[in-house]
Formats: sequence, structure tokens, C-alpha cells
Amino acid sequence: MSTLDTTADVTEAEKPEKADKAADWNNPRVASILAAAAKCFARKGFSATTLAEIGKELGLRKSIVHYYFASKAALIHEVQSYSQHKYLARVQDAIKTTSDAEPRQRLIHALQSLWEVLEGNRTAMHLNIEVWSASRRDPELQRRAALLQKDARRLISEGVADVLKIDATQFPQMRALSTLVLAVLNGLAVAEFLEGEDSGAKEAFDTFLYLLRLGQKQMEGVAAAE
Repeated sequence: MSTLDTTADVTEAEKPEKADKAADWNNPRVASILAAAAKCFARKGFSATTLAEIGKELGLRKSIVHYYFASKAALIHEVQSYSQHKYLARVQDAIKTTSDAEPRQRLIHALQSLWEVLEGNRTAMHLNIEVWSASRRDPELQRRAALLQKDARRLISEGVADVLKIDATQFPQMRALSTLVLAVLNGLAVAEFLEGEDSGAKEAFDTFLYLLRLGQKQMEGVAAAE
């Protein structure tokens, strides 16, 4: 059966085990709905998008989309998690390709990968803006978004700890540093979204990396002295 078959009903094999269980991302139909929803939310906005339009993107009836996701709010919850985890997985894969490199270079490469994914994926950027807006009225969406932010900060913290050869949990400034890095990346992506090339986001990012390298040298000196 094609995942885009418009005439077939949902089969027993495709049914979730429990209604309150998170969507099965390994199910091809679920994955296709999440990808289509991300595009629709990014293109038209959360409020203006309907489940019927998401189904139309795939050639599916609204009832099939509704079967997997009880409401549009439930769908954007899952879309946010799905998109963010795919994003972090791409960054982690990029880091693995430089596993034999000098630790400082690995960190810079990780940050460059974070930026390239953010800057190069306009759909993801537009989706993030929609999620941030919708989360003001949706505590559950805000909670999920916060958890995903923590995942991103953890990835950054692990990279910094690798460079300094320290236990990240024993470095009091680590949380502030990872928050700063993530805020800079998100802020530059928003600036580029709003202003395009006029924002100078690429030059600003290169300047940020330069300042970070200077900060690394100072932090390495402190760590060595201790």
C-alpha cells in the first residue's frame, strides 16, 4: 500500500498502540504527514493552516491526518519535536565525521554545522518562528520547545567540555556559555530571515567564532591553572 494512497483506509497495523503515545516516526505515513505539516506551517503560518491543507499536500484525506493527530495543536507539538531531533541528528553526524580532528577544531566544526543547518533550512527557521509564537498560548508546546533547547545546549556543552578536557557539570559557566551560543545562532538566523543579505549574518557569525576562539584560549588557561 502506498503511503500516499487516497482511497485506502487506515489499517490495523498502522494504528498507534495508545492514543496518548507519541507518534511513531518510523511509520512512513506519520513521517510524511509531519514533513508536510512542517512545510505548511512554515509557508502559511500555524493559524492559517488546516488539517485538510496538510492532507492535500500529500494527496491524503483530512480524516487520515486526523486519525494520527487529534488536532492541529497535537500535530505542531509532534512536528516541533520531529524537526528539531532531525536537525540535531544532522549536527551530530557532522561532528562524527571529524572525530579524529583536534578537539578545538571539532567544536568549531560543530558550531559551523549548527549554523549551516539553521541558515540553510528556511523551512525550519519559519517553523521555529511559528512554534515560538504558538507556544505563548500553549504551555505544552512551550514545555516541549524548552526540552529541545536543552538538548541543543547539551550538545554545545559537550563540545566545549571536550575542548577544555573538563567535566561539563563541574564548570559553572557552562550553562551560560551554551545558552549564549544558542542565542547567537538563533538570533542570526532570525536576522537573516528578516533582512536577508543585508543582515550580514555570515560576517557576524565569523566574528562570533573569532571571539569564541579568544575565549577558549582564556578558559583553557584558567582550567590549566586550576
